[in-house]
Amino acid sequence: MTILFDLNHAAHVHFIRNAYKQLSKEGYNCLVTASDKPLVYELLGEYQIPFHRMGTIGVSFIAKIFKLLVHDFKMLCYCLRHRPDVILGIVAIRGSHIGWLLGIKTIVFTDTEHATKQIAIFKPFASEIHTPNWFGTALGKKQHRYSGFHELAYLHPDNFSAREEVLDLLGVADREPYFILRFIAWDATHDVGQSGIRLVNKRELVKRLLPHGKVFITSEYDLEEEFKQYEYSIPKSYLHDALSYCSILIGEGATTACEAAMLGVPNILINSMQWGYITYLEKEYDLLYHLTDDKSLFEKLQMLLANPNLKEDWRIKRDAFLSTQQDTTAYIVDLLKSRAR
Repeated sequence: MTILFDLNHAAHVHFIRNAYKQLSKEGYNCLVTASDKPLVYELLGEYQIPFHRMGTIGVSFIAKIFKLLVHDFKMLCYCLRHRPDVILGIVAIRGSHIGWLLGIKTIVFTDTEHATKQIAIFKPFASEIHTPNWFGTALGKKQHRYSGFHELAYLHPDNFSAREEVLDLLGVADREPYFILRFIAWDATHDVGQSGIRLVNKRELVKRLLPHGKVFITSEYDLEEEFKQYEYSIPKSYLHDALSYCSILIGEGATTACEAAMLGVPNILINSMQWGYITYLEKEYDLLYHLTDDKSLFEKLQMLLANPNLKEDWRIKRDAFLSTQQDTTAYIVDLLKSRAR
């Protein structure tokens, strides 16, 4: 039985990697198609997952439309050559298009309500759409809900244990405090007109954190020269290990903020957008702080820094949250086994 995983983002690599390896060990023929987005090819290489390169997806609106047509054609050729029995991906637009055209079952996951354009493009063609229970949008009879998060496909305790060697790679001692800053590129379709941390406050953030510990920056774009000395430079597959040991995460990316919450790491997200899962984690479990601008950033930061039991408090909240969730990898594996017959 042949299963095709279609990937368009670095987070998608993490989402499928455990299911890919488990199903491959069980004898399923697992294939991967992947877009040339930041870190995607690098992560697949580090995890030793063979993949077919689909290329870039474009930056401007016109370029994205043109590239979508190109990618649909590439996916058509790939599927005609390999004949998968089922296609699975997060917001798998080209996968749903070609799956519908060739009569291949296509399973699409999504957890972002505001990605309305992407949903409109894949919804008519997907066989099934799987969303977490907290997902605020009704998507019709194709929608299936489950009690989980995308991030729990790779950060659930059954699938993840932080590797202590990351501390040596980072050059920090055991229990030495350090902070991770996450900056995004603001080039996605849904990022248009949105904002995060202003440059002046990025500078101030580094200045205020350094007296409390080391600072590491991970960025989707080429960092300004003044921040290069803080750039996270160890293998990208160690990001979650580094995140799990850090004192506080401050960033602009919702995915990384959610990952920190899954790991019980105190974090502040600065982004003008709204997400159902971010609101759920903040309001129901107090696992992160979401600011729609950076005006109160330093007030929140000081509150966290002043708490001597910060990590323990977050761990307790994280454990309470996990007791209500399921292992998303187990859900993916069971789903594919039941469909790929």
